[in-house]
Amino acid sequence: MVLNMSNQLTHMAGESLYERLGGIYPIALVVDRVIDKVAENPKVGKGSKNPELDDYFTNKTDRLPGFRFMTTLWVAADAGGPFEYTGKKLDDAHFNFHIKPEEFDEVAAELRRALEYYNVPEREKEETMSAFIAHRGEVTAGSRM
Repeated sequence: MVLNMSNQLTHMAGESLYERLGGIYPIALVVDRVIDKVAENPKVGKGSKNPELDDYFTNKTDRLPGFRFMTTLWVAADAGGPFEYTGKKLDDAHFNFHIKPEEFDEVAAELRRALEYYNVPEREKEETMSAFIAHRGEVTAGSRM
């Protein structure tokens, strides 16, 4: 199923990115696709040279539903939705994964591909990417130990 989010957008002045993306359901759909693709990607998922990422996506798949939920909550809150992210700070949540900048960039590429897959309009796609990339330093903090 391909969701064309642009059909759901009204582009009214003052709408948050959350509203322009269509709300929680389209955001959850994109997050699900990103996590599925990251898990399959040998650069950052199963088979990764990063042993922590390989272990997580190979042996700790029981954690994936919670990861999906917390990621969806975080994206929705970060995009201006009516939610509060109550998880760990991003640097704390990712520190022990020792995520290198190039691994972060690969996840960002999966996010871009998911946004393109669902035909997210350019403005919303770029705002989503900018919001994600703004957290690069936090997510990669464990690689600088």
